[in-house]
Amino acid sequence: MSQKRKHEEVAEMDAADPATAKKPRSFPHASKTRHKRPNAAKDKDSEYGASANALKNRIRDLKRLLAHVDNVPKHKMSASSRIERERELEACEHELEEKTMRARESEYRKKMIGKYHQVRFFDRQKATRVMKRLKKELAAAADEDEKSALQSKLHNAEVDVNYAISYPLMKPYSSLYPKSKKSSKTADTDDSDEAKSKPEDVDGPKGDVMVWKMVEQAMEEGTLEALRNSKSRDEIPGAPPKKSKAAAKTKAAKNAQPQPQPQPQPKPKKTYAPLVVPANRREARAAAREAEEDSDGGFFE
Repeated sequence: MSQKRKHEEVAEMDAADPATAKKPRSFPHASKTRHKRPNAAKDKDSEYGASANALKNRIRDLKRLLAHVDNVPKHKMSASSRIERERELEACEHELEEKTMRARESEYRKKMIGKYHQVRFFDRQKATRVMKRLKKELAAAADEDEKSALQSKLHNAEVDVNYAISYPLMKPYSSLYPKSKKSSKTADTDDSDEAKSKPEDVDGPKGDVMVWKMVEQAMEEGTLEALRNSKSRDEIPGAPPKKSKAAAKTKAAKNAQPQPQPQPQPKPKKTYAPLVVPANRREARAAAREAEEDSDGGFFE
Protein backbone atom coordinates (compact mmCIF):
# COMPACT_ATOMS: atom_id res chain seq x y z
CA MET A 1 0.00 0.00 0.00
CA SER A 2 1.45 3.33 -1.08
CA GLN A 3 2.01 6.04 1.45
CA LYS A 4 1.15 9.72 0.98
CA ARG A 5 4.02 12.04 0.39
CA LYS A 6 4.65 14.76 2.85
CA HIS A 7 4.08 18.43 2.01
CA GLU A 8 7.80 19.24 2.24
CA GLU A 9 8.66 16.58 -0.36
CA VAL A 10 6.06 17.90 -2.82
CA ALA A 11 7.36 21.47 -2.41
CA GLU A 12 10.94 20.32 -3.07
CA MET A 13 9.87 18.47 -6.23
CA ASP A 14 7.99 21.50 -7.58
CA ALA A 15 10.98 23.73 -6.91
CA ALA A 16 13.29 21.29 -8.68
CA ASP A 17 11.05 20.89 -11.76
CA PRO A 18 8.73 23.92 -12.25
CA ALA A 19 7.29 22.45 -15.48
CA THR A 20 5.46 19.74 -13.51
CA ALA A 21 3.99 22.25 -11.06
CA LYS A 22 0.23 22.60 -11.17
CA LYS A 23 -0.88 25.86 -12.76
CA PRO A 24 -4.21 27.62 -12.18
CA ARG A 25 -6.83 27.27 -14.89
CA SER A 26 -7.24 30.21 -17.23
CA PHE A 27 -10.51 31.34 -18.78
CA PRO A 28 -9.66 33.18 -22.02
CA HIS A 29 -13.29 33.97 -22.91
CA ALA A 30 -14.03 35.67 -19.58
CA SER A 31 -13.39 39.42 -19.62
CA LYS A 32 -12.23 41.23 -16.53
CA THR A 33 -13.96 44.50 -17.43
CA ARG A 34 -17.71 44.87 -17.54
CA HIS A 35 -19.40 45.52 -20.86
CA LYS A 36 -19.98 49.22 -21.43
CA ARG A 37 -22.72 50.69 -23.54
CA PRO A 38 -21.51 52.77 -26.47
CA ASN A 39 -21.76 56.51 -25.91
CA ALA A 40 -22.96 58.12 -29.12
CA ALA A 41 -22.21 61.67 -27.94
CA LYS A 42 -18.64 60.75 -26.99
CA ASP A 43 -18.11 59.02 -30.33
CA LYS A 44 -19.33 62.12 -32.15
CA ASP A 45 -17.01 64.35 -30.13
CA SER A 46 -14.02 62.10 -30.83
CA GLU A 47 -14.96 61.99 -34.52
CA TYR A 48 -15.18 65.78 -34.61
CA GLY A 49 -11.83 66.10 -32.83
CA ALA A 50 -10.11 63.74 -35.25
CA SER A 51 -11.55 65.41 -38.33
CA ALA A 52 -10.83 68.91 -36.99
CA ASN A 53 -7.23 68.01 -36.21
CA ALA A 54 -6.80 66.49 -39.66
CA LEU A 55 -8.14 69.68 -41.25
CA LYS A 56 -5.84 71.85 -39.12
CA ASN A 57 -2.83 69.77 -40.13
CA ARG A 58 -3.79 69.97 -43.80
CA ILE A 59 -4.28 73.75 -43.60
CA ARG A 60 -0.87 74.14 -41.96
CA ASP A 61 0.83 72.01 -44.62
CA LEU A 62 -0.83 73.91 -47.47
CA LYS A 63 0.14 77.28 -45.99
CA ARG A 64 3.75 76.20 -45.63
CA LEU A 65 3.80 74.81 -49.15
CA LEU A 66 2.37 77.99 -50.69
CA ALA A 67 4.69 80.18 -48.62
CA HIS A 68 7.79 78.36 -49.93
CA VAL A 69 6.74 78.21 -53.59
CA ASP A 70 8.63 81.36 -54.60
CA ASN A 71 11.59 80.96 -52.22
CA VAL A 72 12.51 77.26 -52.31
CA PRO A 73 13.39 75.88 -55.78
CA LYS A 74 12.19 72.33 -55.09
CA HIS A 75 8.73 73.60 -54.10
CA LYS A 76 8.09 75.41 -57.39
CA MET A 77 4.92 74.36 -59.19
CA SER A 78 2.89 75.32 -62.20
CA ALA A 79 0.20 78.00 -62.08
CA SER A 80 -2.61 75.45 -62.35
CA SER A 81 -1.23 73.39 -59.45
CA ARG A 82 -0.87 76.49 -57.34
CA ILE A 83 -4.49 77.50 -58.03
CA GLU A 84 -5.65 74.01 -57.04
CA ARG A 85 -3.73 74.19 -53.75
CA GLU A 86 -5.15 77.64 -52.98
CA ARG A 87 -8.68 76.41 -53.65
CA GLU A 88 -8.07 73.38 -51.45
CA LEU A 89 -6.83 75.67 -48.67
CA GLU A 90 -9.96 77.83 -48.88
CA ALA A 91 -12.20 74.73 -48.82
CA CYS A 92 -10.40 73.31 -45.77
CA GLU A 93 -10.65 76.60 -43.89
CA HIS A 94 -14.36 76.88 -44.69
CA GLU A 95 -15.03 73.30 -43.58
CA LEU A 96 -13.09 73.81 -40.33
CA GLU A 97 -15.06 76.98 -39.59
CA GLU A 98 -18.36 75.12 -40.11
CA LYS A 99 -17.27 72.25 -37.86
CA THR A 100 -16.20 74.66 -35.13
CA MET A 101 -19.50 76.51 -35.41
CA ARG A 102 -21.51 73.29 -35.14
CA ALA A 103 -19.53 72.19 -32.09
CA ARG A 104 -20.06 75.58 -30.42
CA GLU A 105 -23.80 75.46 -31.15
CA SER A 106 -24.06 71.94 -29.75
CA GLU A 107 -22.26 72.94 -26.55
CA TYR A 108 -24.42 76.04 -26.10
CA ARG A 109 -27.59 74.01 -26.74
CA LYS A 110 -26.65 71.49 -24.03
CA LYS A 111 -25.95 74.32 -21.62
CA MET A 112 -29.32 76.00 -22.23
CA ILE A 113 -31.25 72.72 -21.97
CA GLY A 114 -29.66 71.89 -18.62
CA LYS A 115 -30.12 75.42 -17.29
CA TYR A 116 -33.88 75.72 -17.95
CA HIS A 117 -34.92 72.06 -17.76
CA GLN A 118 -36.50 72.33 -14.31
CA VAL A 119 -38.42 75.55 -15.04
CA ARG A 120 -39.80 74.16 -18.30
CA PHE A 121 -40.84 70.94 -16.56
CA PHE A 122 -42.80 72.76 -13.84
CA ASP A 123 -44.45 75.07 -16.39
CA ARG A 124 -45.51 72.10 -18.49
CA GLN A 125 -46.94 70.32 -15.44
CA LYS A 126 -48.95 73.36 -14.34
CA ALA A 127 -50.25 74.07 -17.84
CA THR A 128 -51.23 70.40 -18.27
CA ARG A 129 -53.21 70.45 -15.02
CA VAL A 130 -55.03 73.61 -16.11
CA MET A 131 -55.80 72.08 -19.51
CA LYS A 132 -57.23 68.89 -17.95
CA ARG A 133 -59.37 70.91 -15.54
CA LEU A 134 -60.75 73.06 -18.35
CA LYS A 135 -61.58 69.97 -20.41
CA LYS A 136 -63.62 68.57 -17.52
CA GLU A 137 -65.42 71.90 -17.04
CA LEU A 138 -66.14 72.11 -20.75
CA ALA A 139 -67.58 68.59 -20.79
CA ALA A 140 -69.85 69.42 -17.84
CA ALA A 141 -70.93 72.87 -19.10
CA ALA A 142 -74.45 73.30 -20.51
CA ASP A 143 -74.64 77.01 -21.35
CA GLU A 144 -73.38 78.04 -24.81
CA ASP A 145 -71.78 81.26 -23.58
CA GLU A 146 -69.95 79.36 -20.86
CA LYS A 147 -68.81 76.77 -23.41
CA SER A 148 -67.39 79.44 -25.74
CA ALA A 149 -65.51 81.07 -22.85
CA LEU A 150 -64.14 77.70 -21.73
CA GLN A 151 -63.10 76.84 -25.29
CA SER A 152 -61.12 80.08 -25.50
CA LYS A 153 -59.43 79.32 -22.16
CA LEU A 154 -58.74 75.75 -23.26
CA HIS A 155 -57.07 77.01 -26.43
CA ASN A 156 -54.83 79.32 -24.39
CA ALA A 157 -53.99 76.44 -22.03
CA GLU A 158 -52.97 74.27 -25.00
CA VAL A 159 -50.75 77.10 -26.22
CA ASP A 160 -49.19 77.27 -22.73
CA VAL A 161 -48.38 73.55 -22.84
CA ASN A 162 -46.80 73.84 -26.28
CA TYR A 163 -44.99 77.00 -25.12
CA ALA A 164 -43.22 75.00 -22.39
CA ILE A 165 -42.42 72.15 -24.81
CA SER A 166 -41.59 73.98 -28.06
CA TYR A 167 -39.89 77.12 -26.72
CA PRO A 168 -36.69 77.64 -28.77
CA LEU A 169 -33.90 75.73 -27.05
CA MET A 170 -31.21 78.24 -28.08
CA LYS A 171 -33.07 81.15 -26.49
CA PRO A 172 -33.13 81.97 -22.73
CA TYR A 173 -36.41 80.63 -21.37
CA SER A 174 -39.03 83.03 -19.96
CA SER A 175 -41.28 81.30 -17.42
CA LEU A 176 -45.07 81.22 -17.80
CA TYR A 177 -45.62 81.48 -14.06
CA PRO A 178 -42.77 83.55 -12.61
CA LYS A 179 -42.52 83.89 -8.85
CA SER A 180 -43.50 87.36 -7.65
CA LYS A 181 -40.71 89.11 -5.74
CA LYS A 182 -42.54 90.56 -2.75
CA SER A 183 -41.42 91.34 0.74
CA SER A 184 -42.53 89.27 3.69
CA LYS A 185 -44.84 92.02 4.98
CA THR A 186 -46.67 92.28 1.67
CA ALA A 187 -46.91 88.50 1.48
CA ASP A 188 -48.50 88.32 4.96
CA THR A 189 -51.09 90.99 4.20
CA ASP A 190 -52.02 89.65 0.75
CA ASP A 191 -52.35 85.95 1.58
CA SER A 192 -56.08 85.99 0.92
CA ASP A 193 -55.71 87.73 -2.46
CA GLU A 194 -53.01 85.30 -3.61
CA ALA A 195 -55.14 82.34 -2.60
CA LYS A 196 -57.98 83.63 -4.75
CA SER A 197 -55.89 84.51 -7.84
CA LYS A 198 -53.17 82.00 -8.76
CA PRO A 199 -50.74 82.45 -11.67
CA GLU A 200 -52.30 79.43 -13.37
CA ASP A 201 -55.67 81.19 -13.50
CA VAL A 202 -54.33 84.08 -15.60
CA ASP A 203 -55.76 83.73 -19.10
CA GLY A 204 -54.10 84.90 -22.31
CA PRO A 205 -50.47 85.32 -23.42
CA LYS A 206 -47.88 84.79 -20.68
CA GLY A 207 -44.11 84.57 -20.41
CA ASP A 208 -42.47 85.93 -23.55
CA VAL A 209 -45.53 87.30 -25.38
CA MET A 210 -43.82 87.33 -28.78
CA VAL A 211 -42.74 83.68 -28.48
CA TRP A 212 -46.21 82.77 -27.11
CA LYS A 213 -47.81 84.16 -30.27
CA MET A 214 -45.20 82.40 -32.42
CA VAL A 215 -46.13 79.11 -30.70
CA GLU A 216 -49.82 79.78 -31.37
CA GLN A 217 -49.07 80.39 -35.05
CA ALA A 218 -46.84 77.30 -35.24
CA MET A 219 -49.69 75.19 -33.82
CA GLU A 220 -51.87 76.24 -36.75
CA GLU A 221 -49.10 75.66 -39.30
CA GLY A 222 -47.75 72.45 -37.70
CA THR A 223 -44.19 73.77 -37.33
CA LEU A 224 -43.67 73.36 -33.58
CA GLU A 225 -40.59 71.15 -34.02
CA ALA A 226 -38.96 73.68 -36.33
CA LEU A 227 -39.65 76.44 -33.79
CA ARG A 228 -38.13 74.35 -30.99
CA ASN A 229 -34.92 73.73 -32.95
CA SER A 230 -34.67 77.25 -34.39
CA LYS A 231 -31.38 79.00 -33.74
CA SER A 232 -29.93 82.45 -34.14
CA ARG A 233 -26.25 83.10 -34.83
CA ASP A 234 -26.28 86.29 -32.76
CA GLU A 235 -27.47 84.48 -29.61
CA ILE A 236 -24.60 81.97 -29.55
CA PRO A 237 -21.76 83.24 -27.30
CA GLY A 238 -18.32 83.20 -28.88
CA ALA A 239 -19.64 82.98 -32.42
CA PRO A 240 -17.58 85.04 -34.87
CA PRO A 241 -19.61 87.83 -36.50
CA LYS A 242 -20.56 87.51 -40.13
CA LYS A 243 -18.02 89.19 -42.38
CA SER A 244 -19.46 91.66 -44.87
CA LYS A 245 -17.75 92.46 -48.14
CA ALA A 246 -17.95 96.21 -47.52
CA ALA A 247 -16.20 95.89 -44.16
CA ALA A 248 -13.51 93.68 -45.70
CA LYS A 249 -12.88 96.20 -48.50
CA THR A 250 -12.69 99.10 -46.02
CA LYS A 251 -10.20 97.19 -43.87
CA ALA A 252 -8.09 96.32 -46.91
CA ALA A 253 -8.08 99.96 -48.06
CA LYS A 254 -6.95 101.12 -44.62
CA ASN A 255 -4.14 98.59 -44.60
CA ALA A 256 -3.09 99.61 -48.13
CA GLN A 257 -2.78 103.34 -47.33
CA PRO A 258 0.74 104.22 -46.08
CA GLN A 259 0.57 105.81 -42.66
CA PRO A 260 2.95 108.75 -41.94
CA GLN A 261 5.74 107.77 -39.59
CA PRO A 262 6.72 110.22 -36.84
CA GLN A 263 10.09 111.90 -37.45
CA PRO A 264 12.72 111.28 -34.76
CA GLN A 265 13.47 114.39 -32.71
CA PRO A 266 17.16 115.26 -32.10
CA LYS A 267 18.36 114.62 -28.57
CA PRO A 268 19.56 117.71 -26.62
CA LYS A 269 23.33 117.92 -26.33
CA LYS A 270 24.84 117.80 -22.87
CA THR A 271 26.77 120.91 -21.73
CA TYR A 272 29.73 120.72 -19.37
CA ALA A 273 31.38 123.45 -17.30
CA PRO A 274 34.81 124.55 -18.64
CA LEU A 275 37.75 122.91 -16.92
CA VAL A 276 40.16 125.43 -15.32
CA VAL A 277 43.77 124.32 -15.70
CA PRO A 278 46.40 126.15 -13.64
CA ALA A 279 49.20 127.81 -15.62
CA ASN A 280 52.17 126.37 -13.62
CA ARG A 281 53.13 124.53 -10.43
CA ARG A 282 53.31 127.66 -8.26
CA GLU A 283 49.72 128.64 -9.05
CA ALA A 284 48.56 125.05 -8.51
CA ARG A 285 50.19 124.93 -5.04
CA ALA A 286 48.69 128.28 -4.10
CA ALA A 287 45.21 127.16 -5.17
CA ALA A 288 45.51 123.91 -3.17
CA ARG A 289 46.69 125.85 -0.08
CA GLU A 290 43.73 128.23 -0.30
CA ALA A 291 41.33 125.32 -0.63
CA GLU A 292 42.79 123.66 2.51
CA GLU A 293 42.51 126.87 4.51
CA ASP A 294 38.87 127.37 3.44
CA SER A 295 37.95 123.82 4.37
CA ASP A 296 39.66 123.99 7.79
CA GLY A 297 37.98 127.23 8.68
CA GLY A 298 34.56 125.96 7.74
CA PHE A 299 35.06 122.79 9.77
CA PHE A 300 36.08 124.56 13.01
CA GLU A 301 33.40 127.17 12.71
